[in-house]
Amino acid sequence: MWTVVPYLVPLGIVVAANLGVTRRGWRSLTYLSLALLSLLAWSAGLFLVVGSWLLRAGQQAEIREDVASMAPYGIAIVVTGLLSFLCLLPAVRRLLARALPIDPDSPVHATALVLSLYLAATSLSLFLIPTDTMLDSFQSTSLGSGALVSGQVVMLLFALAGVGLGTRRNVRQTLQRLGVRWPTLRQLLLAGGLILGFLVLDYTVAVLWQRLWPGQYQRVMEGNERLFSPFASFAGAIVLGLSAGIGEETLFRGALQPRLRIPLTALLFTVGHVQYALSPALVEILIIGLVLGWLRERTNTTTCMLTHAGYNFLDAILMQFFP
Repeated sequence: MWTVVPYLVPLGIVVAANLGVTRRGWRSLTYLSLALLSLLAWSAGLFLVVGSWLLRAGQQAEIREDVASMAPYGIAIVVTGLLSFLCLLPAVRRLLARALPIDPDSPVHATALVLSLYLAATSLSLFLIPTDTMLDSFQSTSLGSGALVSGQVVMLLFALAGVGLGTRRNVRQTLQRLGVRWPTLRQLLLAGGLILGFLVLDYTVAVLWQRLWPGQYQRVMEGNERLFSPFASFAGAIVLGLSAGIGEETLFRGALQPRLRIPLTALLFTVGHVQYALSPALVEILIIGLVLGWLRERTNTTTCMLTHAGYNFLDAILMQFFP
């Protein structure tokens, strides 16, 4: 449950943005909160950059080595803060509206742009960590069911709050906006075919990756086997499949894709899988994200959930048999 606490502020901003659609006071509070968030990010990034330069100018070699990597993080945060502030300018949103199906006057869409930017920046910043360091951390970490479910609950809460459950929409309207409806038999068969296709893709990428870059493949797989080892059982695979299928698909395909379109949503989905480091697995995740995006357009979010859940479930079960 404590996993949700750091997200209470951005969740509160999302709720305020939905209230701000019809109430001027909440709209002003939304933009003020987003502006303060941008200022905080910019200030924190600048502090890291300046602090790293000052410490490297000191005489302690060990400190200089420890803080040498702070500057890139600081620069990334500064850029993110500036970009997020630009998203608050109506002229910038009107420009973005030429490529994205957003309402430049909507506080909800402005909030979605800013928070999506922070989501991307947070994930991408982890790729600044040296690959060996990142993989070492995964090898010493095991992801528990509680942490996994809590993370997916956070995604679900953002999706529900983002589309206005309880503020602008009732339950039926929310499910309709998210694309959650009973799948047809044809859609179930399509989901089954895509699950098999994803497994073939996974196996193909694994074989090619192992042959072309065996060292990297071994390290990444060792880290992920350790990270997801609690889900190698039948029950664990069910938890992994359902939590990721419901949480991620509700947020990415249900809430975000109708506003960010398939390519941007798939990119956000991809960079969130930092456990694979910079490897061919990210290309696989991107392909899966694009296909799920296409599936959402052709069917509904429920079919995407079933496809994602089924693939994750079987992948977890078959993990020990992969090369």
